[in-house]
Amino acid sequence: MAGEEVAAEAVQTTQTAAEIMSTALAGSDAAEPWFALGPLIDKGGPIVMLLMVLSVVSAAVILLKIFQYWSAGLSKRNFVDPAVARIEAGDLEGALKIVSKPRTPLARAMAAGIRAKLRGDLRDEDVASEIARVGALELGSLQSYFRWLEIIGNVSPLLGLLGTVIGMIQAFQKLEAGGSKVDPALLSGGIWTALLTTAVGLVVALPAITALNLFEGKVDQVRLAMRDASARVIAGLHARPGAPRSKAAQ
Repeated sequence: MAGEEVAAEAVQTTQTAAEIMSTALAGSDAAEPWFALGPLIDKGGPIVMLLMVLSVVSAAVILLKIFQYWSAGLSKRNFVDPAVARIEAGDLEGALKIVSKPRTPLARAMAAGIRAKLRGDLRDEDVASEIARVGALELGSLQSYFRWLEIIGNVSPLLGLLGTVIGMIQAFQKLEAGGSKVDPALLSGGIWTALLTTAVGLVVALPAITALNLFEGKVDQVRLAMRDASARVIAGLHARPGAPRSKAAQ
């Protein structure tokens, strides 16, 4: 009898453990990850919703700039040397044809300087000013929407921190209202929800800041290329046949 009772208790214990395990597994399957969109907005509140909107704006700007830079062909500079060679040979029309084919900011800036020279006998300083003017316009177009990425990168962590502070205030208000009968799970849940907004803010800010720095680096490369091309165009105009020589050269 004693053996049968022990066996029955063992079977019952095994069944109970199996039921507990199955319940736990079912609960874990039903539980959604912390990064699921629905629970994220539900627990984070309006601040997380605002951060989600900022993330959409940031992603749209990043994709737009990538497409713009790709279509502009910022890395194409194989036309500079042939154009400068034509300028040095005195063939401004041929140089203009070379720089008119590529649809890049650098080519348009060089073309503006050559057209300015073809319109009249301008000084080298005037040609350089025309290249600088068109180059500034092209760089301004490349830098469009940078302010949005800068704002999102700076504001998102602050919004996340604000959500954390508000969540901590609410958690401690519940702690105070509970008096001596405080459930620790209530406090820990409030803190978890509060820290969630900081995590979301950082996740939104990091891509915006990273993309902004990469885009600014690309624009700096184009700016340096424009300065170099402008100097080479001016030197080519000065060295072309029939160009007036400076007093120092005479």
